[in-house]
Amino acid sequence: MTRNRFHSLTLSAMLFGGLFSATAHAYLLPCQLVTQMAGSHIYQAKLDRVGSMLAPDELPAQWNLSLLERHGGWFIYQTPQVWFERQTCGPLTKRLENGAGYGFMPVLLNQKTGHNAVLTGTFVLKTYRPEHLSGVIERYGFKLLTMLPKQDSAIVDVKPLASYDDMIEVLDKDRDVDLIAPLLSEPMYRLR
Repeated sequence: MTRNRFHSLTLSAMLFGGLFSATAHAYLLPCQLVTQMAGSHIYQAKLDRVGSMLAPDELPAQWNLSLLERHGGWFIYQTPQVWFERQTCGPLTKRLENGAGYGFMPVLLNQKTGHNAVLTGTFVLKTYRPEHLSGVIERYGFKLLTMLPKQDSAIVDVKPLASYDDMIEVLDKDRDVDLIAPLLSEPMYRLR
């Protein structure tokens, strides 16, 4: 299976798999709704893991981060304790006493491949009607990255947000939105 065909199949499954209706219930755990939208049969939230664009030698040793994996520009670290709380499934800045800040992103584990997937803040947005797409993007302050072949769908950057789960919960109630699903940064699946 070619790389583009795999992406196409994954995107189609997310867009038309009926995942959005599963979010109507309140969530209890960090990254719970994001995991549902990504596909909880494949992904599991790993709240004691973070993704960063910074190499191990660029991070403070006092945080005791263990490098688990690297793919592309992302370094995936194990944290000694959970860094995310119920409403903080989004970009996280950890600060030192001197005020220096370091950025981290939540991570999901792909249970089929064993690789970690970083939540980058990029989502597929699908509206019920094509004419509603630009209004939804403007209403929520999303940044349009690219239009998809169907005129009711686009890839958007939703950052900065404290919680992707809160965003999904709000969009689930929006009468114009059909689906919002995360695009994850993870190593490509390879057939053996």
